[in-house]
Amino acid sequence: MTTLENGMTFGIYVMSYQRADKIITQDLFEYCTYVVREDEAEKYRANGVRNLLVIPKNCPCWNFMDTLWWTIWNTPEDVIFIADDDIRYFSYRTDKSTPITNDNYQDPVAIATEEIERIGCLLSDLNLGIAYDGPQKALYCYDKEFGFKGMCGHCRWINKAGLKAKYDYKDAASSDIDMVFQELLMNRITIQPKYFLSNAGSMETNKGGVTMTRQQTVDLRMEMENKWWPYYEYDVKKNIGKINIKR
Repeated sequence: MTTLENGMTFGIYVMSYQRADKIITQDLFEYCTYVVREDEAEKYRANGVRNLLVIPKNCPCWNFMDTLWWTIWNTPEDVIFIADDDIRYFSYRTDKSTPITNDNYQDPVAIATEEIERIGCLLSDLNLGIAYDGPQKALYCYDKEFGFKGMCGHCRWINKAGLKAKYDYKDAASSDIDMVFQELLMNRITIQPKYFLSNAGSMETNKGGVTMTRQQTVDLRMEMENKWWPYYEYDVKKNIGKINIKR
Protein backbone atom coordinates (compact mmCIF):
# COMPACT_ATOMS: atom_id res chain seq x y z
CA MET A 1 0.00 0.00 0.00
CA THR A 2 1.12 3.53 -0.75
CA THR A 3 -0.43 7.02 -0.68
CA LEU A 4 -1.11 8.95 -3.88
CA GLU A 5 -0.39 12.65 -4.33
CA ASN A 6 -4.03 13.46 -3.54
CA GLY A 7 -3.88 11.57 -0.23
CA MET A 8 -5.82 8.49 -1.36
CA THR A 9 -4.42 5.09 -0.40
CA PHE A 10 -3.42 2.87 -3.33
CA GLY A 11 -2.62 -0.81 -3.81
CA ILE A 12 -1.47 -3.04 -6.65
CA TYR A 13 -2.97 -6.54 -6.94
CA VAL A 14 -2.37 -9.47 -9.28
CA MET A 15 -5.12 -12.06 -9.63
CA SER A 16 -3.64 -15.51 -10.17
CA TYR A 17 -4.88 -19.07 -10.46
CA GLN A 18 -2.91 -22.28 -11.06
CA ARG A 19 0.25 -20.40 -12.02
CA ALA A 20 2.34 -20.77 -8.87
CA ASP A 21 5.15 -22.16 -11.00
CA LYS A 22 5.16 -19.17 -13.36
CA ILE A 23 5.51 -15.93 -11.40
CA ILE A 24 6.36 -13.30 -14.01
CA THR A 25 4.30 -10.22 -13.14
CA GLN A 26 5.34 -9.63 -9.52
CA ASP A 27 8.73 -8.15 -10.43
CA LEU A 28 7.23 -5.50 -12.73
CA PHE A 29 6.12 -3.43 -9.71
CA GLU A 30 7.82 -1.86 -6.71
CA TYR A 31 5.12 -3.50 -4.58
CA CYS A 32 2.15 -5.77 -5.21
CA THR A 33 -0.05 -8.43 -3.64
CA TYR A 34 -1.12 -11.65 -5.35
CA VAL A 35 -4.77 -12.68 -4.95
CA VAL A 36 -4.90 -16.49 -4.77
CA ARG A 37 -7.15 -19.26 -3.50
CA GLU A 38 -6.46 -20.72 -0.06
CA ASP A 39 -5.62 -24.20 -1.36
CA GLU A 40 -2.88 -22.74 -3.57
CA ALA A 41 -1.41 -20.19 -1.16
CA GLU A 42 1.51 -22.31 0.06
CA LYS A 43 2.55 -23.09 -3.51
CA TYR A 44 2.75 -19.38 -4.30
CA ARG A 45 4.74 -18.68 -1.14
CA ALA A 46 7.14 -21.51 -1.99
CA ASN A 47 7.72 -19.96 -5.41
CA GLY A 48 8.69 -16.57 -4.02
CA VAL A 49 5.50 -14.52 -3.94
CA ARG A 50 6.11 -11.98 -1.20
CA ASN A 51 2.59 -10.76 -0.41
CA LEU A 52 -0.66 -12.71 -0.64
CA LEU A 53 -4.33 -11.89 -0.27
CA VAL A 54 -5.93 -15.30 0.25
CA ILE A 55 -9.46 -16.14 -0.83
CA PRO A 56 -10.96 -18.51 1.80
CA LYS A 57 -12.05 -21.98 0.73
CA ASN A 58 -15.67 -21.28 1.60
CA CYS A 59 -15.79 -18.21 -0.64
CA PRO A 60 -17.61 -18.84 -3.94
CA CYS A 61 -15.02 -17.38 -6.32
CA TRP A 62 -15.45 -19.63 -9.34
CA ASN A 63 -14.49 -17.37 -12.21
CA PHE A 64 -12.72 -14.18 -13.24
CA MET A 65 -15.54 -11.80 -12.35
CA ASP A 66 -16.15 -13.43 -8.96
CA THR A 67 -12.47 -12.94 -8.13
CA LEU A 68 -12.34 -9.41 -9.51
CA TRP A 69 -15.25 -8.25 -7.38
CA TRP A 70 -14.04 -10.17 -4.33
CA THR A 71 -10.76 -8.25 -4.67
CA ILE A 72 -12.59 -4.93 -4.87
CA TRP A 73 -14.66 -5.76 -1.79
CA ASN A 74 -11.83 -7.18 0.32
CA THR A 75 -8.99 -4.70 -0.12
CA PRO A 76 -8.46 -1.75 2.23
CA GLU A 77 -7.19 0.90 -0.21
CA ASP A 78 -9.25 3.73 -1.69
CA VAL A 79 -7.97 3.04 -5.21
CA ILE A 80 -6.58 -0.25 -6.51
CA PHE A 81 -4.85 -1.52 -9.64
CA ILE A 82 -5.66 -5.11 -10.65
CA ALA A 83 -3.42 -6.88 -13.17
CA ASP A 84 -3.56 -10.23 -14.91
CA ASP A 85 -0.80 -12.62 -13.88
CA ASP A 86 0.76 -13.21 -17.30
CA ILE A 87 1.97 -9.67 -18.03
CA ARG A 88 5.55 -9.78 -19.29
CA TYR A 89 6.22 -6.03 -19.53
CA PHE A 90 4.59 -2.63 -19.99
CA SER A 91 5.21 -0.31 -22.90
CA TYR A 92 4.73 3.26 -24.07
CA ARG A 93 2.94 3.80 -27.37
CA THR A 94 2.72 7.03 -29.37
CA ASP A 95 4.28 7.22 -32.84
CA LYS A 96 6.30 4.14 -31.89
CA SER A 97 6.10 1.38 -29.29
CA THR A 98 8.80 1.33 -26.59
CA PRO A 99 8.90 -1.52 -24.05
CA ILE A 100 9.48 -0.34 -20.49
CA THR A 101 12.34 -2.77 -19.92
CA ASN A 102 16.02 -2.67 -18.99
CA ASP A 103 16.88 -2.42 -22.68
CA ASN A 104 15.32 1.04 -22.85
CA TYR A 105 15.20 2.47 -19.32
CA GLN A 106 17.51 2.52 -16.32
CA ASP A 107 14.76 1.68 -13.79
CA PRO A 108 11.74 0.19 -15.62
CA VAL A 109 10.09 -1.03 -12.39
CA ALA A 110 9.97 2.49 -10.93
CA ILE A 111 8.73 3.96 -14.22
CA ALA A 112 5.90 1.43 -14.62
CA THR A 113 4.86 1.81 -10.97
CA GLU A 114 4.81 5.61 -11.24
CA GLU A 115 2.66 5.49 -14.37
CA ILE A 116 0.22 3.12 -12.68
CA GLU A 117 0.02 5.41 -9.64
CA ARG A 118 -0.41 8.47 -11.88
CA ILE A 119 -3.42 6.96 -13.64
CA GLY A 120 -4.90 5.85 -10.30
CA CYS A 121 -4.55 9.41 -8.98
CA LEU A 122 -6.18 10.83 -12.12
CA LEU A 123 -9.10 8.42 -11.78
CA SER A 124 -9.60 9.48 -8.16
CA ASP A 125 -9.25 13.21 -8.93
CA LEU A 126 -11.98 12.94 -11.56
CA ASN A 127 -14.17 10.86 -9.20
CA LEU A 128 -14.64 8.20 -11.86
CA GLY A 129 -14.99 4.50 -11.19
CA ILE A 130 -12.83 2.53 -13.60
CA ALA A 131 -9.84 2.79 -15.90
CA TYR A 132 -8.31 0.03 -18.03
CA ASP A 133 -5.71 -0.46 -20.72
CA GLY A 134 -6.68 -1.65 -24.18
CA PRO A 135 -6.17 -5.00 -25.92
CA GLN A 136 -5.01 -3.54 -29.25
CA LYS A 137 -1.26 -2.88 -29.45
CA ALA A 138 -1.06 -1.62 -33.05
CA LEU A 139 0.40 1.86 -33.52
CA TYR A 140 -2.58 3.00 -35.59
CA CYS A 141 -4.79 2.49 -32.51
CA TYR A 142 -3.04 5.42 -30.78
CA ASP A 143 -4.87 8.65 -31.56
CA LYS A 144 -4.87 10.39 -28.18
CA GLU A 145 -3.33 10.02 -24.71
CA PHE A 146 -6.60 8.89 -23.12
CA GLY A 147 -9.79 7.42 -24.50
CA PHE A 148 -13.12 7.46 -22.68
CA LYS A 149 -14.56 4.12 -23.73
CA GLY A 150 -13.20 0.88 -25.12
CA MET A 151 -12.58 -2.82 -24.65
CA CYS A 152 -10.52 -3.98 -21.67
CA GLY A 153 -6.97 -5.29 -21.82
CA HIS A 154 -5.00 -6.92 -18.99
CA CYS A 155 -5.16 -4.14 -16.34
CA ARG A 156 -7.87 -2.31 -14.44
CA TRP A 157 -7.87 0.62 -12.02
CA ILE A 158 -10.77 0.87 -9.56
CA ASN A 159 -11.68 4.00 -7.61
CA LYS A 160 -14.04 2.59 -5.00
CA ALA A 161 -15.62 5.94 -4.09
CA GLY A 162 -16.52 6.63 -7.72
CA LEU A 163 -17.45 3.12 -8.84
CA LYS A 164 -21.12 2.86 -9.81
CA ALA A 165 -21.12 -0.61 -11.42
CA LYS A 166 -22.66 -3.49 -9.46
CA TYR A 167 -22.09 -7.23 -9.63
CA ASP A 168 -24.83 -9.80 -10.00
CA TYR A 169 -23.43 -13.32 -10.32
CA LYS A 170 -26.75 -14.43 -11.84
CA ASP A 171 -26.37 -11.96 -14.72
CA ALA A 172 -25.10 -13.95 -17.71
CA ALA A 173 -23.73 -10.74 -19.26
CA SER A 174 -21.45 -10.10 -16.29
CA SER A 175 -17.96 -9.33 -17.61
CA ASP A 176 -15.38 -6.58 -17.55
CA ILE A 177 -16.96 -4.97 -20.61
CA ASP A 178 -20.33 -5.08 -18.83
CA MET A 179 -18.66 -3.09 -16.01
CA VAL A 180 -17.57 -0.53 -18.60
CA PHE A 181 -21.13 -0.21 -19.92
CA GLN A 182 -22.50 0.25 -16.41
CA GLU A 183 -19.96 2.99 -15.74
CA LEU A 184 -20.74 4.68 -19.06
CA LEU A 185 -24.43 4.62 -18.13
CA MET A 186 -23.97 6.17 -14.68
CA ASN A 187 -20.59 7.96 -14.69
CA ARG A 188 -20.79 8.91 -18.38
CA ILE A 189 -17.12 8.18 -19.08
CA THR A 190 -14.37 5.71 -18.21
CA ILE A 191 -10.62 6.19 -18.70
CA GLN A 192 -8.50 4.17 -21.09
CA PRO A 193 -4.83 5.19 -21.24
CA LYS A 194 -3.81 4.66 -24.85
CA TYR A 195 -0.15 5.61 -24.40
CA PHE A 196 0.53 2.98 -21.68
CA LEU A 197 -0.10 -0.71 -22.35
CA SER A 198 0.48 -4.10 -20.80
CA ASN A 199 1.94 -6.90 -22.88
CA ALA A 200 0.86 -10.38 -21.82
CA GLY A 201 1.16 -13.98 -22.93
CA SER A 202 -1.60 -16.02 -24.53
CA MET A 203 -4.46 -16.59 -22.11
CA GLU A 204 -5.65 -19.51 -24.22
CA THR A 205 -2.44 -21.55 -23.91
CA ASN A 206 -1.18 -20.64 -20.43
CA LYS A 207 -2.37 -22.77 -17.54
CA GLY A 208 -4.71 -20.77 -15.32
CA GLY A 209 -5.83 -18.42 -18.05
CA VAL A 210 -9.41 -17.51 -18.83
CA THR A 211 -10.21 -19.89 -21.64
CA MET A 212 -13.63 -19.63 -23.22
CA THR A 213 -15.01 -22.08 -25.70
CA ARG A 214 -16.44 -20.79 -28.95
CA GLN A 215 -19.94 -21.41 -27.64
CA GLN A 216 -19.24 -19.53 -24.38
CA THR A 217 -17.92 -16.60 -26.38
CA VAL A 218 -21.05 -16.58 -28.53
CA ASP A 219 -23.27 -16.88 -25.46
CA LEU A 220 -21.60 -13.88 -23.78
CA ARG A 221 -21.90 -11.84 -26.94
CA MET A 222 -25.60 -12.64 -27.18
CA GLU A 223 -26.17 -11.77 -23.53
CA MET A 224 -24.39 -8.43 -24.01
CA GLU A 225 -26.47 -7.71 -27.10
CA ASN A 226 -29.69 -8.60 -25.26
CA LYS A 227 -28.79 -6.44 -22.26
CA TRP A 228 -27.23 -3.42 -23.98
CA TRP A 229 -28.85 -3.24 -27.43
CA PRO A 230 -28.55 -0.94 -29.34
CA TYR A 231 -25.39 0.32 -27.58
CA TYR A 232 -23.37 -2.87 -28.00
CA GLU A 233 -22.53 -4.38 -31.37
CA TYR A 234 -20.23 -7.24 -32.32
CA ASP A 235 -18.48 -7.39 -35.70
CA VAL A 236 -18.25 -11.13 -36.33
CA LYS A 237 -15.98 -10.76 -39.38
CA LYS A 238 -13.41 -8.67 -37.49
CA ASN A 239 -14.04 -10.40 -34.15
CA ILE A 240 -14.34 -7.00 -32.44
CA GLY A 241 -16.97 -5.62 -30.09
CA LYS A 242 -18.15 -2.05 -30.55
CA ILE A 243 -19.47 0.47 -28.03
CA ASN A 244 -22.09 2.62 -29.76
CA ILE A 245 -22.38 5.29 -27.10
CA LYS A 246 -21.87 8.83 -28.35
CA ARG A 247 -20.43 11.63 -26.24
